[in-house]
Amino acid sequence: MQVISIVQTKGGSGKTTAAMLLASAALDAGRRVTLIDGDVNAQLGRWRDSFELSAWEGVTRPAWPEALTILSPPDTVDGLLGLLEAEEASGTDLVILDTRPGTHADTEDFCLISDLVLIPARPVFAEWEMTHRAVLWMDDLRASIASGERFPEVRVLVIDAGPKIIDAATREGGMAALPKRDQDVLLEILRLDHLDVIVPHSKILEQFGFHGPLGPAAAANACAPGGRLMAGAIKRQLEVARLLLAGIDEVVPR
Repeated sequence: MQVISIVQTKGGSGKTTAAMLLASAALDAGRRVTLIDGDVNAQLGRWRDSFELSAWEGVTRPAWPEALTILSPPDTVDGLLGLLEAEEASGTDLVILDTRPGTHADTEDFCLISDLVLIPARPVFAEWEMTHRAVLWMDDLRASIASGERFPEVRVLVIDAGPKIIDAATREGGMAALPKRDQDVLLEILRLDHLDVIVPHSKILEQFGFHGPLGPAAAANACAPGGRLMAGAIKRQLEVARLLLAGIDEVVPR
């Protein structure tokens, strides 16, 4: 069973979006997924409610996947360890812990029992300080662990990237289209340990609460009159999610 904690020092950084993307890809791959929402705004914890309450406007809403469970975190580390043991015994393949913003001791507990810490990074100047702070926080946490003790892998995920950012990262000469400050930020991010996949900005991701997991949403829209364009857009995001999961599997094999 893989255990992933998603951390950032500020809210609105893409933590919940990253969790939903990973859950969508894992479900699509036939895996059982449990999401644990430790964030203060509980957006991930309300995902199913948002999905169930949304008006689908001519599209037959799919059933919520039985292989996806959303829980609140226990109050203690021992309780969390017990929960993870129970999840593994029940056949869960992937546990994702969404954490609250800031550098909190309970978030460090989540990290220390994880296989991977994922740090979402929006590649713009205004967000760079927070990403840098999160990376330094993980470095300090690693330094506090006794030599030889297990520590999770840490990777940065570039998320919510516009076309110019993607061109700059993937196409020769693309960097010139960015403002100098954004060039510097992107180069700094890419110098860190990061996943190769870049998550592009998308209206689909802004409406994740409405759509629910991407696979069932794509299938439902594909069956609806006039739903092919929406189905295609959701499928493109699902492909990004698959690439993200593949990158995770390379870092922490199942």
